[in-house]
Amino acid sequence: MASIQSRIQEAASQHASIVEGLAETDSAPSQLQQQTSYIADLDAQLAQTKKRVQELTQRTSLELKDHKKYSESTFRRFAHKASGRKERFAEKAAKEEREYFDAIQAQKTAEDELGYINQLKAEAEATRDKYEQDSTRHTYLQHQLDQLFNAIFAGHTPEFPDEDRREEECRTAQNHVHTLNQTIERERQILHLLRQTSSKLTEARRHLDHAHGMSQWDMFGGGTMASMQKRNDLERAESSIQQVRMLQQQLKQVAPHLPSLGELTIAMGSIWGDVVFDNIFTDMDMHDKIKDSEKQVDRAGHRCGEMVREGEQREAQVQSDLDSANRRLGDARAELQRAREAAFTSVLQGQSTAATGDDAPPPAYSVSTS
Repeated sequence: MASIQSRIQEAASQHASIVEGLAETDSAPSQLQQQTSYIADLDAQLAQTKKRVQELTQRTSLELKDHKKYSESTFRRFAHKASGRKERFAEKAAKEEREYFDAIQAQKTAEDELGYINQLKAEAEATRDKYEQDSTRHTYLQHQLDQLFNAIFAGHTPEFPDEDRREEECRTAQNHVHTLNQTIERERQILHLLRQTSSKLTEARRHLDHAHGMSQWDMFGGGTMASMQKRNDLERAESSIQQVRMLQQQLKQVAPHLPSLGELTIAMGSIWGDVVFDNIFTDMDMHDKIKDSEKQVDRAGHRCGEMVREGEQREAQVQSDLDSANRRLGDARAELQRAREAAFTSVLQGQSTAATGDDAPPPAYSVSTS
């Protein structure tokens, strides 16, 4: 019996240290699982976007060849002029030019999206690395704790019913904490994506606002410079909205219950209509389209803002539940330790059952419940 008492005394400080470490890393496994799933979604989107960039790059190259056939071909121009089809040549040249500039724009938008996904992945992998370290520590500490108590309490101990009951309560409390950790990590992931979406909508709105100003200037004689700046702003807005669409696809994976942001179409116009055939009527038409795009982005921003606020409320509620569950888990671990201390004491006293209730002896050391 003296050896059991000695083992209890030797294990006391080690157990306290292990329990404290477990409390610090309880959320790590769930965080790691959620982050790994998020990175897998990003990898899938990365592969799709890379493929689209390759396809659009090839398309741009082909459109450039077609464009050069007309823009650099003196013979074709002469042949059409000689045959009385000068206007036909101009139409073909304009068509090829439009298609070339459209291809460049589509390629640039896809490349911007690819860069954004790579940025998100780098940030996610850095976070995952930290979770992996904490999760590895958690697993190691749990293994140490299991070894420590298995060396003393191996299997079912019917002679100590209170210890068995407390152990089951502790296991139930730990499972509940694990479930809530999974829930809050999902809510945090949803909030992260919603906030990213809100940021990109704000970015798009800023570009549209500048395009709106350029459009007004264009209507009052801004000329080619105003037209080109307007197109540049609209291309940037479209790039931001494309990233919003990508974030929405991610949200569908983790939160299919969330409503859609609605239609998001950025008025783009064309280099031909905005510059070559620039006049008050085309300028007014484009101005109206820009205002429609602004309304769409404003509506989407309002909806996204509401979802962010609702998500923050859900996160706060789950966090409150998790705090309570962690306190219960800490209490359960402390009660289990007290039951085991009582069992040890009863063995030392030569009893066959563990002391329970108010008659239980005090624990040999305190257990952190944080």
